Order: sequence, then structure tokens, then C-alpha cells
Amino acid sequence: MSGLSVANKTYLEALLGMSTGYVLDFSNASFANFFRELSIDIYDAERYPGFGDSKANRVRALWKNGSDGEVASSLYALGEYLEAKKATAELADITDEQITRVHNIARSLGGSQAKDAETPLAGGTQASFTTEATVAANKIRIEIHEDIYNHIDQYLINGDYFHAVEESYKLVREKLREKTGSEKATDAFAASNQAKIFGHASRNPVEKDFYDGVKYLNMSIQFLRNEKAHTPATPLESNLALHYISLASLAYDLITRYVSDELITEVEGIISAKRRNLSAAAFYRVFEGGRWLESINLPKELKSSSVRRVLKEKWLTEADFTRSYDHSNVMLMRLEVVAEELTKADLDGLIERPTVDSYGNDQEAGMLPFMEYMREKHPDKISTKVEGWIGDKLKELAQH
Repeated sequence: MSGLSVANKTYLEALLGMSTGYVLDFSNASFANFFRELSIDIYDAERYPGFGDSKANRVRALWKNGSDGEVASSLYALGEYLEAKKATAELADITDEQITRVHNIARSLGGSQAKDAETPLAGGTQASFTTEATVAANKIRIEIHEDIYNHIDQYLINGDYFHAVEESYKLVREKLREKTGSEKATDAFAASNQAKIFGHASRNPVEKDFYDGVKYLNMSIQFLRNEKAHTPATPLESNLALHYISLASLAYDLITRYVSDELITEVEGIISAKRRNLSAAAFYRVFEGGRWLESINLPKELKSSSVRRVLKEKWLTEADFTRSYDHSNVMLMRLEVVAEELTKADLDGLIERPTVDSYGNDQEAGMLPFMEYMREKHPDKISTKVEGWIGDKLKELAQH
């Protein structure tokens, strides 16, 4: 079952004209083919039961019974379809704001359409993700790495594509310098630096080929930037600029996946020390609303979404709420540090985890203030399931 909220369903039904039983201007054939290209058999009544056979009802069945990933990919594609129809004036009343909202709803589901299948590297932790990408017909929609986008967004808003490209390439080279001491790709990817970038030296020909591929990609960034750095700033065609930026995003993604054991130990030590220095009563006072975060200094590396995502995956895997109150507190403190990277599915999974220890004692501690913090700071990540859970917990407290 997807986490699509009632409010978002209501908005989408109106936008897609579903009250009539239709969906936009799709015929039966084009409707089935649209979802088939997304590897979704929209007329599979066993996979997506209920509602009926009209196009609108088939979409409702997908929203109810499909996974977050399936619903997210279909909404991304529908957004692209709306954009194409708007450009050809076939749906001239569609606005850019409406298209953006459809994409934002898809993104809020946390369904990833591009998962990386690599195993973790020894001697550290590596991200098991890539930035999201979806395909609709011959159009690819790529999510630019958050660090890259945050660095160049003002250039993009102002249409200054020359400097958007220049700055995206500069950020890649700065990251290489930060990791290896050199921003020059030929030096940064020397054998002695492989562990700094990838976690360990290449162990076989396949890994060597991959390491070399990442090196040559970064060399391309270096040479392309050199060409722009030594020529006057000139208008750059937006389509070409976006291709350049996506290249920078990929290069940045591939060199920021590895997080060292030293950094992980440092962050976890800071969090554990904070918990040890507080009594139970004091802890819950500062934990409420995330106030404890204001009193600690975390390493600057946590500004990178790549690092936060690595830590999120590690800490979600390790989160155990059956050991003790204090341990549960620490687990939730860790997750507040990476709250930006949590998804609806992550939060849904947390409230389903066991909390009773082997002696029959409930060790759930801090989950309610954690979820209230998420609802306050990141309301788009709260599903109807979690909202209901919060309501039930508050009722239980009121009765005692």
C-alpha cells in the first residue's frame, strides 16, 4: 500500500479529471501503454484489486495497492506527460506550479526509481543509492545531487547557465581536494588515494576498471572546466548546460558515497556523549522539538546529503528498540541528525518495529516526541499511518 495522502489524492483526482472515469486525454490503449512502459500492468486486478475497470478506477487501485515506488514513478511520468501536453498547447490550462506539485508529491513518497546494487565496501560504509532518475518515452528526468543543486540553484533561477556549469564543476574538484589533497584528477586518483575515495584499494580487475572509470569521468570534468575557466563567460544553451550539470552530479555522487569509520565513530560518539550527560527528565525536555541539536557541534561533512544518507541507512539497520530506554533514546537521536533524508516508508517502518525485550518489558522510549518532531520539521514525511499512530499515542497519554 502506498503512502499517498488523502489530500494529495484529492488534488490529483481533480487535476487529472478523474471524476468522469477518465484520466486526462488517454485512450484505453495509450493508457495501458503508458503504464506498461513503467513496468506496471495497470489492468492487473490481482496486483491492484478493487474499484472497477475505468481508467480513473485503475489509477485509484494503483494508489491504494501499489508500492510507493510504483506510485512515485507513475506520478513522475504523469508530470512529464502534463509538461509535454502543455508545451504543445493540448492542455494549455495546465500550469508550471501544478506540474511541480505533481513531481513534489511523487518525491514525498520516497520511492526510488534508481537503486544501486553495490555491496558495502570494507573499512567503512558506502551509500547504496544514486540520485533519482525516471524515464518517460525518450525523456529522462534526473535528480541533481542535492549538494550540487544547493550550490548552483541561484544561477539556474537567474538563467546564468555558464556559471551554473562552472560552479558545479568547481564543487566536484573541491570535493576531490578535500578527500585527497589534490583537485587534479590524475593526482587525486593515484593508487595511494583509492582508500580515501572508495574505502579500499582495488582488489580485482573489475574494481580497478570501475575506479579508472570514475577517474576518467573526473578528468573529463577537469578538462571541460579548464576550457570554460579560460574563456570569457558567454551565454550557454540551457539544454547543453543541464547535460553538463548532470555529468558533474554523477561525478560528485560517485566520489562521495564512501564514509570513513573515523567519521562515523566521531558522530556517534558526539550523540552518545550528549545522552550520557543528561538525566532522563532533562533528556526529554531537550529532546522535545529537537532542541538538543542546537547544543552540539557536528562535523562539517554532515552538510553533505551523501554522508547523511549513508548514516541514515546504517542507523536504520542498527535501530533496536528492545534493549533499553537509553539505547532507544540514542537510536532516535541519531535519526534526528539525518531527519532530512528519512522517508515516509522509513517512518512507517519505525512504528512497526518491536519494542518489548526478552523479559517482556517495553523499551520504547522517545518515539512519540521523535515523530512529533518529524511532523513539525518535516510534515511532508508524515504518512496517514504515522499521523494515526501519533493520535493514538496522545489519546493513551490523556487517559493516564
